[in-house]
Amino acid sequence: MAKTLTYNKKGYDIKAVVTGAGFDAVAQIMYKPYGEAEYLEIGQIYKTTTMACGTTRDAATWHHVKAASPMCKKTWYEAAADLYCAFRREAA
Repeated sequence: MAKTLTYNKKGYDIKAVVTGAGFDAVAQIMYKPYGEAEYLEIGQIYKTTTMACGTTRDAATWHHVKAASPMCKKTWYEAAADLYCAFRREAA
């Protein structure tokens, strides 16, 4: 069963279709550029844990790189924004 999440703030129009549960969760990210009618698939983000340092050790978070653990905790839309930045660098 898939769950659809949307984020429409700070200049972003992002839609995520989340499948799986817990640390097996994966979200397919779609971004709609300003003025466009349709969403563009830009990749996936993955549910993971933060790296073992500081006070937020092993906290659940989202990351745009598979099998990597970021230092700080991020929401799904922050990870999607990071994925969009990486997508723009690849496209350029």
